[in-house]
Amino acid sequence: MTGRYRYRTKDLFGDYARAVAGALICLAPVVFVGSNGVTLGLAAVGLLFVAFGLRTALRQVTEIVVDEQGIAAMGPLSRRLEWKAVQRVKLSYYATRRDRQGGWMHMTLGGQGGTIRLDSALEGFDDIARRAGRAATENRAELNETTRANFAALDIVLPDAPAPASATDRAT
Repeated sequence: MTGRYRYRTKDLFGDYARAVAGALICLAPVVFVGSNGVTLGLAAVGLLFVAFGLRTALRQVTEIVVDEQGIAAMGPLSRRLEWKAVQRVKLSYYATRRDRQGGWMHMTLGGQGGTIRLDSALEGFDDIARRAGRAATENRAELNETTRANFAALDIVLPDAPAPASATDRAT
């Protein structure tokens, strides 16, 4: 599996809208009222919205490149992780409604070479998750039950990884 993937602008529009709205609502009183304890608190929250907007822009300009050797995030904060070096995979689901309909997934891949974080707004997320699950299984990475359940929700069946070799097995 080889491919280049990006976050589409239409999928990030909601995040941009939340960042702008939150920053305007929180920072407007600081500009028009002046500084006091309440407006300083609002300014701090407003700066969090600004940081969220910058993070969204960073996601938009980052391209995810997947090849047979590994996965790379190419952009202002580039990093690469070889599949054979994947030691941690965490796949989380965040529901937006109480009935768990609607929401998004977030995947964290870690190992020698750093950490790459992706969410399900990324085009090709399911394909990347499938390859990450295979790498985790091949590398005997520990996957918690929640991660396994979330892979199953994507119709990705992960075989039980063989137990790591014990010290006595290696000595013989």
